[in-house]
Amino acid sequence: MSGYAAEHWGQAPAVYDEHTLKILGHEVMEDWEQPYMERLGAVATQNGGAVLELGYGMGISAAVIQSRDIDSHTIIEAHPDVITKCVVDNRAAFSEGRMHLFTGFWQDVTPMMASEKFDGILFDTYPIKEEEMIGPHMFFFDEAHRLLKPGGVLTYYSDEATHLKDAHVERLVNAGFDKKGIDFEVCDVVPPKDCEYWKDTTIVVPIVRKSN
Repeated sequence: MSGYAAEHWGQAPAVYDEHTLKILGHEVMEDWEQPYMERLGAVATQNGGAVLELGYGMGISAAVIQSRDIDSHTIIEAHPDVITKCVVDNRAAFSEGRMHLFTGFWQDVTPMMASEKFDGILFDTYPIKEEEMIGPHMFFFDEAHRLLKPGGVLTYYSDEATHLKDAHVERLVNAGFDKKGIDFEVCDVVPPKDCEYWKDTTIVVPIVRKSN
């Protein structure tokens, strides 16, 4: 993934077909993730209120969030073609004020947001830097803790099949989350045999709650 820089990412087309989103030839998302995205969306909206979603992808989790009883739904997306799809898919939601969109990489956008603004956060962005290959969510934990209201919940695409590993939990604790507030579910999935990025039949749904 060397040389895999943000500027290349934004210039490459996002290619959607019936089952897959690809950028720069990489499988960014596939529709086998639907049950997983539905669970992430349900977790992020369990408090109602204001929900932040980072990464639009194929719009699966966004549709779930829109279907829930919440006050606001804010999306951050960086890729121009994915932004276009988001707008086209959700014209009614935007016109009715049920969805708000910030364009750019989260590292540039979220610092402009007030602390303790959101009741729920769903983070699912694709790694675009070498160091993010361990999991881009790891780099967001500090900002997630700042952005969440007390009692707010964070969930994200976890890259874990059966449990949250100790190093994973340690990163959350170091970001300010209480270990007692870190939980997870296991979601069954059926990725195709040729899927490049996931081979297991389960994947972890993190449920990380900020202390009151």
